[in-house]
Amino acid sequence: MKSSQVRELARRYATGQLNQENYRSQRRTLIDAIISGQQPLAYKENGNGVTMRRAGIKFLALSVIAALVAGVVISMLLKNNDSAHRGTLRSAATAAAAVTAIPVAPGPGLVRTFVDANDWTDMSLESFSRRWNALSADEQAKARASLMYPRLVSDLRQQISSEKAVAGSGGADLHLAALQKMAKTLGVTGAP
Repeated sequence: MKSSQVRELARRYATGQLNQENYRSQRRTLIDAIISGQQPLAYKENGNGVTMRRAGIKFLALSVIAALVAGVVISMLLKNNDSAHRGTLRSAATAAAAVTAIPVAPGPGLVRTFVDANDWTDMSLESFSRRWNALSADEQAKARASLMYPRLVSDLRQQISSEKAVAGSGGADLHLAALQKMAKTLGVTGAP
């Protein structure tokens, strides 16, 4: 890269070799001499071009690496979302098959099956309520004592809250009514 006497003078000022007053007076003298033709504007070669090219290459390499890393991360996220979606579809199909295959499940098994299926459709809620009512009082007590029951209650409350938020002030939502009916069936108090 070539630099002129004026550029060299500015560089010396920037590095602190010249104070502002000296820089301005030398610059004015140099510019006046160049304009009047007393001094030719000469350029000299400096070694910053090689440094600039190396820095440019490093920047390009880092940019390519960053783009590759971003691409890999995005690809992994998309694959995880796709496999999670497929897993949800499979678990819903499995749960539907389990609901029809087992006429009456014991209490804790019924709760676990419902929570694992994570199917909150009206048909699934009705099926669960019907099977819950078919359990003996002892089996219902065992189900309430199971480790999955608090999760069922928590998920049910969350579903009711979400449905209320979606329904707004209208309140005439059939799915919300089905959720509240299930809460009543389970004896869940304080449902939102």
